[in-house]
Amino acid sequence: MSLVTRTLDRLTGGRLTKAEFERRFDRYRASGAWASGDGESLLAAFLESGGTWLTEASAKVTASGTTYDFDAAVDTLGLWAQPGSFDRALADLRANGYALCDVRMPDQTVDELAAYFAQAPCTLTSDRPTSLAPGETVTVDFEAPLAEKYAVTTAATLASPTVRSLMLDQGLLRIAQAYLGSAPIIDILIAWYSFPAPAASREAGQLYHFDLDRIRWLKAFLLLSDQDEETGAHLYVPGTQKDEGIDSSLLRKGYARLQDDEVAALYPRETWKTMSGRRGVVLLEDTRGLHKGMPLVRDHRLMLQFEYAQSMFGHPAGLASVDLDPIEDPHWQEMRERYPLVFTNLER
Repeated sequence: MSLVTRTLDRLTGGRLTKAEFERRFDRYRASGAWASGDGESLLAAFLESGGTWLTEASAKVTASGTTYDFDAAVDTLGLWAQPGSFDRALADLRANGYALCDVRMPDQTVDELAAYFAQAPCTLTSDRPTSLAPGETVTVDFEAPLAEKYAVTTAATLASPTVRSLMLDQGLLRIAQAYLGSAPIIDILIAWYSFPAPAASREAGQLYHFDLDRIRWLKAFLLLSDQDEETGAHLYVPGTQKDEGIDSSLLRKGYARLQDDEVAALYPRETWKTMSGRRGVVLLEDTRGLHKGMPLVRDHRLMLQFEYAQSMFGHPAGLASVDLDPIEDPHWQEMRERYPLVFTNLER
């Protein structure tokens, strides 16, 4: 019996009902406080409804939520410079679940971040036992990596002024708000390295899966290394981010990792989108859809990811577990003052 099933048995006496999910969500909206079982109910609601209950919850937030114009945010990336590019990206997100931004980060910015992360403390993620104790950190070893994934600590990632500037980029905040329907909340911030391994790693997200982080969210992936079919390109099944977009036979497997053949039986391989790209590319994605990182054959992959959520209902995660406040950054503090909802997660 899974943890979700056990928890729901304890909380509801069986399968989650729509009424129970709505009760929990409405309680969170009124109180802003998490309760035991909220995270499990979020997942169960998705599995039970194929996403429709979450979409209805999202509509409640949109109807009563706040939006910002983000005029004080710095246009760090220079997104949407081309006529119509914002509308095209938003249409791609809604139709397919992903969009490629119309500009690349400057090489100087990528070089700076790559050098910074190469010296930053990391934890290890692997399907195999590692030599580190839980919570222990090391810097990345390019010559003899200890695991298939090195995750830079959140504290070290947020300590970079360049990362903070990118995370608060005007173009990213505007597209996130338009896609979500209300002010985006900074949720997850992570940078990580991937390395070749004997087989596709479950723990490193190299098998097909869906994320279930919140009721609605958008992720921005900033490629800090060249990524192709040998160096960890992202794969996505277009349209599976929609309500009932993931076949019910796959949802019955729960929050599971899926083999390619299982996915190909329902979604032909020729429909899969391979997100190859050069360093500096910015990719937007709704990871409620089926996706994975391709296992590396050579070299390494370096990625920086921001997640913007519509609501923090579910469970404490992301920056909520980090006691960090870069108070010596004037722009950060100005943004917190002008757009407090964006920083909701840091107030926990």
